[in-house]
Amino acid sequence: MGDHYDLFLSVRLQPGLSDEVMYEIRWHLGVEDEPPARFESLPDDEEWFHGEPVPLFGRLAPNYADDGVDMAEMMPSPDRYADGQQRWLLTLRQSVHEDEIGWAMDVAGWIVSKAETTGWVGFLHYGQEPVPDLLHHVDGRLQIGRPG
Repeated sequence: MGDHYDLFLSVRLQPGLSDEVMYEIRWHLGVEDEPPARFESLPDDEEWFHGEPVPLFGRLAPNYADDGVDMAEMMPSPDRYADGQQRWLLTLRQSVHEDEIGWAMDVAGWIVSKAETTGWVGFLHYGQEPVPDLLHHVDGRLQIGRPG
């Protein structure tokens, strides 16, 4: 289906993120029921959610545009930092309609800005293209294509 993108992202989050940031990440992944009081990832206007905020990434569902499953998960890593803080891992794979890809990439970029993983972090594939674009975390930002 040409009007959808297949988005894959996998990162380890930075240590010491605020409770508010962690809550907002969990909400965007569909883990929390209530939206955050304030959004850091997207503007607080209603343009992106048309009255009722909904998470941009779901939890677990059949992918209706590409083979496979849409999923979004965040879980603690089995290993901790030397100071005892918990490491958090995040992976998502989501079919995103072209009308929502700008907002989805804004949230993905915001999540990547909260990650300590650098280099390759995922891919973005438009249904009509034969090869996906790679996603990289470089200098605190999400880059599409080759880094640099």
